Amino acid sequence: MRKPLRNISLRVLLLAGFAGLPLTLAVGHEGHHVQCNGTTINAVKADIQAMGEGEARTTATNELQAARDMMAKNDTEGCKSHIHSAMEATEK
Repeated sequence: MRKPLRNISLRVLLLAGFAGLPLTLAVGHEGHHVQCNGTTINAVKADIQAMGEGEARTTATNELQAARDMMAKNDTEGCKSHIHSAMEATEK
């Protein structure tokens, strides 16, 4: 008698977990905080190199260069903004 109740409980928990997953992923993506450092610059550069030719790659390259310029000027917020824009372009 306990076994069917246990199976139903596990199924409900599993279903609830999957139902909340898309919302969690959407919120996590929009809320990611980028760092303005060499590691992040290199990671975005690698993502750009893996892209095919096109407008998105050009945009990402330009944004990455702008991020480097802001980093050189110690403008952390400007750097983060351009890195975020570059990352968005790599996702297109």
